[in-house]
Amino acid sequence: MTSQQPNRKPNPLELLSNSALKFRIIIPFVILIFIPMVALTSFVANTEQSSLVLLLISVLALLAVVGLGLLLARQLTRRIERIIDAAEQVAQGNLRVRINDNHHDEIGQLAQVFNQMTKNLEHLNDSRDLLSRTMSPAVRQSLLRRGLDFRGITQEVSILFVDIKEFTAITEGHNAEQVVFFLNDYYTTIANQIHGSGGIIGKYGGDSILAYFGAPDPEPAPKSAKSALLSALALREAIDELSQRWMVLGLPPIGVGIGISLGEVVAGPIGSKQQFEYTVIGDAVNLASRLQGLTRNVPGFGIIISSEVYQALEDRMRDQIQIVDLQRYEAMSDRERARSLLQIVDFGEVLVKGKKGPVHVYGIPM
Repeated sequence: MTSQQPNRKPNPLELLSNSALKFRIIIPFVILIFIPMVALTSFVANTEQSSLVLLLISVLALLAVVGLGLLLARQLTRRIERIIDAAEQVAQGNLRVRINDNHHDEIGQLAQVFNQMTKNLEHLNDSRDLLSRTMSPAVRQSLLRRGLDFRGITQEVSILFVDIKEFTAITEGHNAEQVVFFLNDYYTTIANQIHGSGGIIGKYGGDSILAYFGAPDPEPAPKSAKSALLSALALREAIDELSQRWMVLGLPPIGVGIGISLGEVVAGPIGSKQQFEYTVIGDAVNLASRLQGLTRNVPGFGIIISSEVYQALEDRMRDQIQIVDLQRYEAMSDRERARSLLQIVDFGEVLVKGKKGPVHVYGIPM
């Protein structure tokens, strides 16, 4: 049988500090005014002895009220300073700050509301951080600035389409968890290079990735074409390093095919108002996918670009590129091929699935 704890006698100052703020301010002033009035009344009634006593009491009461007022003012000032300090921390980005104030007066209620506000802001910030991983920061800022317009915007962009070669054969003999690890490591490598070059990933499709340069914020064609081409070259090196790392882990090496095109597309949210993705749609997207597919039929070439991409490059960049036709390239020795920093082989006009006529394309050797 448990003994009950005796009720603790409340401290008068504690009761006073928990009382409503307006009473804590009004009561001392009432006392301060009431006692001198009584003393003055007694003095007027010629009760000299009583008036002197009351006057002395008034002075003592005045000192007590002033002392109590200073004590309460100091407590209030400290509590308000804690709120100001917490507000400054929130302004600097610290949303985890909380105010420890258990009083039930108006300032205590303000502290409770402040704590609830910061808790909601922290939850909102965590949710935004999680959602930002499903959408590029550039796209998110564009949507916040322009609003959600499902009509899209027609823009000229450079499209990069990358796909793993012989992915089905690679995944044979591996369980689903290994395949997921495989793809996530691959996606991370691709995303780092594309984002580092200023591109945006528009779609993950199995083992393929669609990326674009020049949207949602428009860019000149020379800039987007250069970014896409440099990104493709960086991807080629990154995939080689990824394959070497996988080989150490006993995983199969991989090779990718990359197609790059340039043209007008419609950029915007695709889907329903409840769930959508921001991507690009147009003939240039289909062409980049078809050019990537050509890399499977041309051994030794991992990147194929359209003539629009090459023509859009700045003159100073094209001056650093050696253009040769396919016959000339096949006749070159390894030493001759190594002389140029970047070689592009002119494949001429080729038939591409989905296009009515031939398309002029260039290939970049592996």
